[in-house]
Amino acid sequence: MPKVTIVIMDTTGKQADLAKCLDSISKQTYSDYELLLVTSEESSLVVPPSVTQYKLSGQVDLARTITLAKQHANGQFVTFMQARDFIFGDEALANCLQEVDKRDVDLGMANVVRLADDKFYLSDHHLGNYGLINTNNLIPYMRFYLAFRNIWGLFINKELLEKLAAQNQGQRVLYQAVHLAKKAIIMQSKFYCLVEAADNQVEPFRWQTDYEYSEAKRLVSEIRARGYQAQIPKVINVALCIDDNLVKRLVPLIYSLAKNNRELNLYLVYYRLSSSNKDYLRQLATNFSNLNFHLRKLTKELHQFIEPINLSKTKLPVATYTRVLLPHILPEVKRIIYLDTDTQVLASLEELCQTDLEGNFLGAAGDSAPYMHRKLGSRHSMFGDQGDNYFNSGVLLMDLELMRQYHVAFKVIKEALDTAQIFVQADQDAHNLYYYDAYKRLDLKYNYGSPLFEYPLEAITILHHYVYKPWKAGVLEEADSLVLAALNTYYQAKREADELLGKWPDKISVIVDLRQNERANLKRCLGGLLYQSYTNLEILVLTKQQAEFLAELQPYHRLEIIKASQLKEAVAKASGAYVYFLNINDLLLKEDVLAKFYQVANKGADLVASDYQRFDYQTSKFYWINKDKQVIFLRSNDLASNYQRELGELTGWLVQTSLAKECLASGVSEQLAPKLLKQAAKQIAVISEQLWMKTFNK
Repeated sequence: MPKVTIVIMDTTGKQADLAKCLDSISKQTYSDYELLLVTSEESSLVVPPSVTQYKLSGQVDLARTITLAKQHANGQFVTFMQARDFIFGDEALANCLQEVDKRDVDLGMANVVRLADDKFYLSDHHLGNYGLINTNNLIPYMRFYLAFRNIWGLFINKELLEKLAAQNQGQRVLYQAVHLAKKAIIMQSKFYCLVEAADNQVEPFRWQTDYEYSEAKRLVSEIRARGYQAQIPKVINVALCIDDNLVKRLVPLIYSLAKNNRELNLYLVYYRLSSSNKDYLRQLATNFSNLNFHLRKLTKELHQFIEPINLSKTKLPVATYTRVLLPHILPEVKRIIYLDTDTQVLASLEELCQTDLEGNFLGAAGDSAPYMHRKLGSRHSMFGDQGDNYFNSGVLLMDLELMRQYHVAFKVIKEALDTAQIFVQADQDAHNLYYYDAYKRLDLKYNYGSPLFEYPLEAITILHHYVYKPWKAGVLEEADSLVLAALNTYYQAKREADELLGKWPDKISVIVDLRQNERANLKRCLGGLLYQSYTNLEILVLTKQQAEFLAELQPYHRLEIIKASQLKEAVAKASGAYVYFLNINDLLLKEDVLAKFYQVANKGADLVASDYQRFDYQTSKFYWINKDKQVIFLRSNDLASNYQRELGELTGWLVQTSLAKECLASGVSEQLAPKLLKQAAKQIAVISEQLWMKTFNK
């Protein structure tokens, strides 16, 4: 076990402070240490014989203390303390020396404990990859962890200490120590207790102009100096990274690519993909002749590079890091546009593809985080005051040829391996740490997050739905006009794509009963319709009053307003093969509700109903029952009586339009219409599943 030199720096001259500090040292079970005390010339402290005291003229500071330690310390390791602080626990020194000796390191950082208002505050580090500290994770750790705000609790090998320039800021000393260390670790042991006072606080992180998150900025300078010129491909290359869960979301994006570009190579990169989804994508390729589809599998050897990345903080799949490996997944491609699958292309990508990256490895547009932090008057969690430079990795223009030359993909992965335990945005944080201040800033129009920036939609090239997801239930409830416009572009693309593919040949006319004129639930109700996977819909809103607010929604939703007092007038307007009845207070709970109704109707039922959840408006409580998912076909009115909950009223029914028109045109009252429809239906089907929510106001 190594000998350690404990260097105590006194700046207050208080005997009681020093006594407490020395007492904590004397109680240590580890005894192979020496004590050096640095005080001012005027100090009158009483010092035990076991302590070697050095008196300095003028102010005692860290730089001069380090210089003395370099000259006089005899221990293999050196640690620094303030006289007002103490060691936390009698085993602390032994535990720390055991860790640095066992791990064979020249730099070890112990956990720091704070004592404030007679309370101890413990803050353990979240150990990264093997608990190593390096140039990848140092600055993020300096921002996140108290121990990295100074050199207290730091154990430095004497040979390493002698290489350091003595400085008066602990963070700068730590920064250069980590950069010069052969091996540095975060220790599990608690060691140092900082006694907080008005003049003894944990230092805030201070960014310095010579700090670096990575080598990327220096590499870009080198690339520019040698006059590198990127090769622009004749045909635009686009890459999407997908899995089985994402395939069903791809059609609106692929359709938007085909609609707005003359020719394009589309690389669909995956690690695991079912045979049925591969066949589906190949079939999809036949519908978009101007897109050259390339299914490209990520090899197991490459995937193993990203598998060990810590995902506990972000809860995102490791597949989010696949884009980092694109230079090696696509070795024949020189330049590519990477797109997240929640993007949508609104114009040609030619201008983006030809953008001069000016020697940078990639181009990217700004993210919403800096915008929100400025709006709220806060700081970016990862980059603090430097957060305005943070970019969104959902759209990347990548010089794959240059990335291969400098092996940067593996450097970004190493960044993630070392730092992922504090990430919020997974690979996006890894990209930003490695490429900080070393990327081409793209115009926001190439990665536009609609709810966050006031930017004209017609000027957008790539729309990114990274906050308001169009396929999520309830997305419209709080949407303003800007968000509605952005969401509508998605819904329109989805409808047009499905129509092109012939996915839903039969139109469903949805009659939304707004005669109670309860405007509050309109967006919720429409949202439940518009995010449906079944897109061939005609939405008819039945209302007694003028309802000017409906006109506000018409530019964003394909709906027809029917001003009438009777339901039969809305049914008469229906042009679909089926009519679906819905009250304005009710809500479809899943995106595949209408698809399920249609599939059952296609099996011969001309009236389809389902069970529902109940929502009590007065108590704000939900009531539901988990049922076995099954479909019951009924041919007898006697049997139908067993399903009064599902078949008690029109709301929530899918009915053949011809049957609905015949029934309601006969002059029957709306109260008797359900009974007449059940009698007239040749076959009734009930889906034993709670697919929609019915609101009870009383």
